[in-house]
Amino acid sequence: MRKILLLLLVASASISCAAYEGVARLFAEESGELFNSLSYSARYQMLNNYSSAEKSEVLNNLQTSESRIITLEHDYMKIATSAGKTVELKLIAQGKKDSVLAVIETVSTPVKDSRLSFYDMKWKRLDTSKFIVLPTLDDFIVAKAPKHSRDELKRLVNFAMIEMRFEGNDLVARCNLEDFYMGDDFRHYKSIVASRVSYVLHKGKFKKK
Repeated sequence: MRKILLLLLVASASISCAAYEGVARLFAEESGELFNSLSYSARYQMLNNYSSAEKSEVLNNLQTSESRIITLEHDYMKIATSAGKTVELKLIAQGKKDSVLAVIETVSTPVKDSRLSFYDMKWKRLDTSKFIVLPTLDDFIVAKAPKHSRDELKRLVNFAMIEMRFEGNDLVARCNLEDFYMGDDFRHYKSIVASRVSYVLHKGKFKKK
């Protein structure tokens, strides 16, 4: 009886997985290293609820109910895995047949900070440097900034607090130093720090505009 039940569960999971394509299928199949707070059943429940326009929040492994799908398209998905973390999944074409999955994990502490990584269609981690030169504080300091101000800011800042998100096929990075260093701590440097840097997708790589 136990063996029959196991076979039924495996068959049910296969049918559920086959019902989804694109980035939704990748979300459902991920092994649990990235979505370690969301079980397979929780992810399927989120997808099923979203497609039927029902409330998509589920109870995750942390026993909180903030996990939900925010946006779902064929090549893009944004998920709130908890009240303080979101994950964006974006399929990037690498030719006529191949694709790569770009993943942005953003945490709120409450200031937002992001991590960008890339995977193949079997969730094998790829070398990020092959797809983008990740932004640093230098990318946000305007060209006209005096050298002494530039050097002083770089000496003072240990955490640039760079938030990333997708806007269509573009990637946008935002420097959240103003939120991190409140009031007079940042006012002196506000004029030399750009609020955002944009990257355009070109031949499968993100290039700074």
